[in-house]
Amino acid sequence: MDADENAVPMTRRGAIPTNMISYKGRKIPARIDPEARINHVVEIMSNSFGTKEHHITLCLRDEADHLVTQSNLPSKVINHDALKLVPSPTTEALAVVTSLKVSAQQPKLESTPPLNTQTQTEGMGIPLKLALFNLQKYIKEEDFAVEFMMRGGMRMLVRMLERDGEGGLAGNSLAYALQGVRGILEYEASWTDLTTRFIDRMLALLIHATQPNVLRPTTAIVRKLVISPSQVRGEGSGWKSPALSSLNKGKGKGREDEVNTPDLGIDAVFARMEELEREGGSATEGQEGPERVFRVVAKRLEGTGDLELVAQSLGLINASLRSAYQDGSKNYPSLVSIVERIGVRRAVSRLIPISSNNIVEPQILNFQARHAAILQYRRLRPVRPAQNAEQEKMLVDIWAHAHLGDARSNGVGGGEVPSGLGGQRSLDGWRKIGLGYDEAEDQHRFAMETDLFRDTGELGLECLHWFAAHDEDFYNLVMEQLARPGERRCPIGRASSECVKILCEHYKISQAGHHAPSHFQLFLLNFSRLHHLVLRFFIRMWAESESRLEDLARVTLLVHSQVRLSLEDEAGKTWLNLEKDLLESEYSVIRDRQMQMLEKEDGMMGRKAVRELREKVGGEAYEVMSEQRIGCMLQGAWFNAANVIVQGVTVSARPSSSKPLRFLRLSPNRRTIAWGDFATREPVKPSFESLRERIDVSNVTDVRLKTGCAIHSRSPNLVSRLSFSLMSGGEFSLLDLDAIHAAQLAEWTDGIRVLRGDGGMMSGESANYVHILTELALKVRLLDITGDGVEIPEKVSFGATPKSVDFWFAK
Repeated sequence: MDADENAVPMTRRGAIPTNMISYKGRKIPARIDPEARINHVVEIMSNSFGTKEHHITLCLRDEADHLVTQSNLPSKVINHDALKLVPSPTTEALAVVTSLKVSAQQPKLESTPPLNTQTQTEGMGIPLKLALFNLQKYIKEEDFAVEFMMRGGMRMLVRMLERDGEGGLAGNSLAYALQGVRGILEYEASWTDLTTRFIDRMLALLIHATQPNVLRPTTAIVRKLVISPSQVRGEGSGWKSPALSSLNKGKGKGREDEVNTPDLGIDAVFARMEELEREGGSATEGQEGPERVFRVVAKRLEGTGDLELVAQSLGLINASLRSAYQDGSKNYPSLVSIVERIGVRRAVSRLIPISSNNIVEPQILNFQARHAAILQYRRLRPVRPAQNAEQEKMLVDIWAHAHLGDARSNGVGGGEVPSGLGGQRSLDGWRKIGLGYDEAEDQHRFAMETDLFRDTGELGLECLHWFAAHDEDFYNLVMEQLARPGERRCPIGRASSECVKILCEHYKISQAGHHAPSHFQLFLLNFSRLHHLVLRFFIRMWAESESRLEDLARVTLLVHSQVRLSLEDEAGKTWLNLEKDLLESEYSVIRDRQMQMLEKEDGMMGRKAVRELREKVGGEAYEVMSEQRIGCMLQGAWFNAANVIVQGVTVSARPSSSKPLRFLRLSPNRRTIAWGDFATREPVKPSFESLRERIDVSNVTDVRLKTGCAIHSRSPNLVSRLSFSLMSGGEFSLLDLDAIHAAQLAEWTDGIRVLRGDGGMMSGESANYVHILTELALKVRLLDITGDGVEIPEKVSFGATPKSVDFWFAK
């Protein structure tokens, strides 16, 4: 390796690769051995420039300030990248910590000297604003983060952010500091330095801050605080190095300023929201602390054009709902009520038309999964009007809208509802709208109002209440049914419950915790309105088919087939299209289509028990496919390195033409993806430890498809349909790959989504496998191959062989 200050860089084809190296305004060309040790390269560069600093305190970076490491050095050399000799990450960390120490002793943090363009020595430090800028710039580099935390930088930064008003951080300095904390929290060792005052400060910023560059990291930090229990238990995304592990062990011993780490997680953050409002005395009338906080966050879904802030705000709501649901939080019912009152579903519905193929889309899909979980929660929640004021009010409203106390019972017997469960509401009145039937005994039987919605729970009550309150003809509809003979009446209440079950089955509500949908579901977000249309369709089919009570199951199947057809292409339909399908379709046409479908499909598949079994085995099939995808990632796979040719993507790991292959393998703890560049495919797959490059799964915010092509592609200007990029923070690409075949593409893209837990498997390949596994498992269970109880002996004895072939078998 040579370095000549008077040499001219040679970049013509076939020449030895030459890089231009700069240091404090001086430049020299250098011919670097791509296989040389990076530390040796830095030492030679330091000697060539005659630096005053020891070479161990220096490093090489490219023009985009990306650190030159042992793994990316060959690509930098081959691509003739311009490099610069600058302070190492450890040196930068020491300078930042020194600046924080100096600033901590000053009454006003913003009164530090003006910016200096050159990083100074550890003893002199650097201006605070530049220190914070460097902090958020380099915090993702492990050497920087380790040194910063080992020197107590996180603790000082937290104390600095705790200050509010005069003497506290503001403007860009505050934004830089928050971005730094956001990056540090990816490391588990940093969580022990948090305090209750810091959490309160973050919540206050979340409510009162107006600058987008402050709100984005603040929202991300609060989101991490909400999901922190899973990270502390080791299920999260923060990677912990050996140095940070030893740092954790040393904490808490001999520290005079030791403070206990506050409780984290959704319940703890929820409690701080309430406490913050009580201490500040600024709660809005009629709103509790948590509702005020989430209302401010929800407004940002509509009141800003900053897509990253919109995605972060919706991500905070999703994380809160998910953590509260999975951890069985006592605050989950309150959180669900808050989300409903502040109109998050309405805001997300308005985002859907403008959020295709941008950073908001994954969060919308995630919110749909969270809403499905809410529907399942309400479906399983029993109706107890004596203990739930909202349920009591809905029953009173339904009774009033139908005027059930005014009409006679037409011969239906029954007594008064017990005084504690509804006052003057009677059993006869509920039977007029088809509630209170015992299906098992097929007779009119009623115990108490808690039995009215046994199959659909509170969700069934809400849907019937919405129908009664929003349908102008509800009273006339009830009176129309009462005018008919008893066996001809449509049981509106039971029909409503059947429609709820049909929609829950269609959207796989019972599997809401397993995966997120792969497309927008506008109708799901307006479940009560959708139920209204389906129930209207049910009542119309009942009337046009002149059905009787014993025909309820037949009409239910008819409605189910139409709903499945109408919602098949939900992403491409509007409410007008759906209303036309359900309110204008003729009975004869629907019936003929259903008969054709039954001819193709065994009628047994439409029965209730089989539908429930299909839901169960479908969830099991999804789990099997998820583990298979992750298993493929654990084994590792070869890919082609790819050049990104789509616009708007910033590449961090450029491919090398001399090493066109990339091997990826997932770590055993499923948190880190290791990769490396290779010239040829090795006969034995490289081990995880031998791969030098690392990507934290937590840093992968999206998997973007069709971004480029293989570096030796015969069509370098055409995007490969098997190419994909691991994105981080919007338009920043961590790694660009071109899969060998479609199956490999599905394995890794869906595997990463499963690990992230935000979206679930989305590829058609995975969906097809899940469908096949579901159908096979369903048919095997339906066959129930038990041999009709015949025992199979462990050992079978055979008789002697025949002495001749002079025999035959009798029929």
